[in-house]
Amino acid sequence: MCKDDAQPRHGKELGYSFCRPRVQGALDRSDGLRRELMNAIKPPDNSWPVARRVGGVAVERPRDDPPRGVPIALRTAQHVFVSRGRFEPAWSKRIVLVEWAISGEAAMSLGGAQRLSFGPGEVAIYLPSIPMRFWAVAPVSEMCWFSLDGPSADPFAMELDLRPGVYPYGPAPVEQIHEMMEGLKDHTIQGRRRASLLAIRMLYQLADVVRTPEVPSVASRAQQLIEQEFADPELSVASIAERLNYHRVSLSRLFHRHTGTTLIDYLTQVRLQEARALLQHTPDKIAQVARKCGFREPSYFCRWLRKHTGLPPGQLRSAPPPL
Repeated sequence: MCKDDAQPRHGKELGYSFCRPRVQGALDRSDGLRRELMNAIKPPDNSWPVARRVGGVAVERPRDDPPRGVPIALRTAQHVFVSRGRFEPAWSKRIVLVEWAISGEAAMSLGGAQRLSFGPGEVAIYLPSIPMRFWAVAPVSEMCWFSLDGPSADPFAMELDLRPGVYPYGPAPVEQIHEMMEGLKDHTIQGRRRASLLAIRMLYQLADVVRTPEVPSVASRAQQLIEQEFADPELSVASIAERLNYHRVSLSRLFHRHTGTTLIDYLTQVRLQEARALLQHTPDKIAQVARKCGFREPSYFCRWLRKHTGLPPGQLRSAPPPL
C-alpha cells in the first residue's frame, strides 16, 4: 500500500530490520497539533506524496487469487513506520482491511466524500462494498494492519456486524499482527489455513470490542438487499421499498438519515465497485460485465460508466485503479 526503497519479496520480510526511525518529535504531538494536521488534509488529489516505509516489517501472500479451500484468506500483515502521504491502492480489490495507528495520525475516506481521522486507541475498518482511501498524516506514523480476501471474507465481516469506519479500540494488537506475519511465511495450504484462522480470530475480537452504530433493521435490510442482489436489473428504490413493505419516500429518508447516503447512490457505488473490479481483474467482455452489474443493455452500461468515471469501459479496463 505504500512504497519503500526495496520492493516486497512475496511472503518474506522486506529488506530492512524492524527499527524505530529517528524522527521522534513527530510522534508525540498535542491535541492542537493533531487538529492542525487534520485541517491540512485537502480533498484527495495527486499532490499528496506516496507514503513510504521508513522502518518496520511487512509480509504478504504471493500476488495470486485467494487459494482454493481457504474461503477467508489472510493477504497481508504489517507493522511499519510510514512517512506522511497517501497510500497506494491495494493490488487485491476484494479485501477486508483493518488498520491501527500506534503513534502519529492517519485518515481514511469512505465513498470519496466522508473523511475520518484515527490515531492511537482507535481502529479503522474497510470493507470492499464502497471505495476508500488512506493517508498517513503525521510526518512519521507507526502503524499496523492486516487484510483478508477470499469469497467469504466480506460476508463474514458483515455477519459480525462490522462496518466501514473508525471506532474506539484500545492498544493495537501488535503481538497478534506479528503472529500473522509469521503465519504468512508458510505457503502450504495448511499454512495458509492456519494464518487465516489467526485473522478470523482477530475479526471475532474486533466484533467483541467495536460497537458499530445501530442501524435500524429496515435500513440494514435495504443495504443487504443491494449488496446481495445488485446484479438484478429490476432492483430499484421502488422494488426494495415494496419488498420491505415501506413507502418509497419514507424508506429513502430513513436510509439517508442512518447511512449518510441515498439508496440510489449506494446502489450506484456497489455496482460501480463491481464494474471496476470485473473490468480490471477479469477478461469478461463488456456485455458480460454489464449483465453482472445489473444492466441489460451494454450501450446504456457504457454511458452510465462514462458518466460516473469519465472513461469508457475499454479505457477503464487499462487505467490504473483510482487513488
